[in-house]
Amino acid sequence: MKTTVSRAVSVRLAVLALVLVPVGQHAGTVFAATSLSGAPAPDFVLKSVAGDNLRLSEFRGEVVMVNFWATWCGDCRAQLTELNDWYGTYQGAGLQLLAVSLDRSLADVSRTANALDLAYPVLHDEDLTVTKLYDVSSMPVSILIDRDGIVRDVIEGFRRSREQDLLDRVRELLKE
Repeated sequence: MKTTVSRAVSVRLAVLALVLVPVGQHAGTVFAATSLSGAPAPDFVLKSVAGDNLRLSEFRGEVVMVNFWATWCGDCRAQLTELNDWYGTYQGAGLQLLAVSLDRSLADVSRTANALDLAYPVLHDEDLTVTKLYDVSSMPVSILIDRDGIVRDVIEGFRRSREQDLLDRVRELLKE
């Protein structure tokens, strides 16, 4: 138990340290498993803030973006709001968004999701199992998965100037 807690604390501290590094010092570096690109997305089950257990593989046949975030990450909150707009526009075309929070407190996650009025599922990765599975060590990180369950892109960070490129990529996958 102590080892698990220590690892969880270590991962959270490492993520915090990376998030606090000035953007120019890690711009362009991907802090997730780029080896996932082209491979089947690792399946997982997490509880949503609504209380449902959701399994990634339930969304096979849809384009899925799994977005890793935390309540204390300003860029994450900005991106979640932007993704909310995308979800409203493209859900009918087959886009599914899953926001995976690394926060310890489900109450904090729920409060933030409600404050941002997020329409898509917000999941809680309290023990960081999924975060480790996807080798995430900075935030936000988005994993773009095609309709066949294959990881097509791993996108680190949030910069409004790059969001149009990401949206174009989502649209391409929706057309496939």
